[in-house]
Amino acid sequence: MKLRNQISAAELGELYQLLERKLEGVGLSSQPEVAIKLLELSRNKNAQLSDYAKLIRNDQSVSGRVLRLANSAFFAQRRPITTIDRACVILGTDRLKAVSLGFHLSRACQSGGDKEYSRKIWGESLYRACLASQLAKTAAPGYVSEAFVIGLMMDAGLPIMTTLLKDEFRALRDQKLSPGRQARVEFETLPFTHVDVMTALMHKWKLPEMLVKPIEMHHTKPPESRKDDAISQLHRVAYVVGLIELDSSASGVKQVTEKTPGVKTAQRLLTLSDADLASVVSTTTTEYGLTSEMFKEIAQGLTNLDELMEHVQQSLADAVDSVIEASMSNDAANKPVERLAFHGRSLEFSRDDDGMATVYLVDSEGTRLVSHRFAPSNARASDVCDALGIENAAPAEVEQLQVSMRRMAA
Repeated sequence: MKLRNQISAAELGELYQLLERKLEGVGLSSQPEVAIKLLELSRNKNAQLSDYAKLIRNDQSVSGRVLRLANSAFFAQRRPITTIDRACVILGTDRLKAVSLGFHLSRACQSGGDKEYSRKIWGESLYRACLASQLAKTAAPGYVSEAFVIGLMMDAGLPIMTTLLKDEFRALRDQKLSPGRQARVEFETLPFTHVDVMTALMHKWKLPEMLVKPIEMHHTKPPESRKDDAISQLHRVAYVVGLIELDSSASGVKQVTEKTPGVKTAQRLLTLSDADLASVVSTTTTEYGLTSEMFKEIAQGLTNLDELMEHVQQSLADAVDSVIEASMSNDAANKPVERLAFHGRSLEFSRDDDGMATVYLVDSEGTRLVSHRFAPSNARASDVCDALGIENAAPAEVEQLQVSMRRMAA
């Protein structure tokens, strides 16, 4: 197979079809039925809490967990909660949708393989889910439960990679790279990435684009031109959450201030101050402690949560500027660059050592905002526009872009 960075946009469909067949071979082909019913219910604007209660009441795998959750000390109920209807009222619609849907989707992703690694990743993923849902309360209001599921599922492909690629992936995994760096190395050295695995699986399950797209793009920096549709809001949340390195043994943590590197970028992406970030992390840790019992069969609990809180607070400030922006600015620093004024914006092209090329969307100060790698010999200008988030370009502009791309193949 080709390496992932040699696959053109036109060939992605074939890659996803191949991955779907591989996933069938490890028992991940069928749709999680209850999860699909929950998704259908969540898309029904007229659905009531009682509709969720009815579905959960008939689902033995989750009903007991919902009752235990409602009876936890967090909700401080004077009397034991003994009915699903009452438990659903206590939990509320957003939390109920999030944990029940997340529970079924996460169980459906179990593929055998390295159990210890799988439990580690799912433990971290549960924390990401709680973090995403708390960030969404401000950055994507109205989509809190969706943010939880996105945070939970964005790295679900990692344990599956150990099953599909075995030692080839384990060698990379054992390097213990940061999430952003690992995603880049997967893209450069493997035939497919953990994001590709999840994209193929989500398409196989026919999950809604509101979940699929943010997961598919969670290691792609959102464009600076803010869009307020649901997918764009959730993409911003997923990007920040996906770069957090969940190392509970982190030391030397610094206090976040308005001068901390990355804070300004985080504010631009999520409209959050450093004080907001601190509050989010504190609430996330509480929420994680509340929901971890429900996922204990598949997820290893995180330890040293107090220290982890400080580490994540710092990481939230640093993450947005860390791996991807550094790679975008450093990798092409010493390479010839071609510039093009395109659709009121500036693009920069550089030829890579492996024959591929990279195009960057650049702001008025010369800062590279987002990048896309392509094969100059067969890439299409329309695919580059889609990757960079450029819409409604005139045909003459698209043709000019195509000419610049062809020059990179010369």
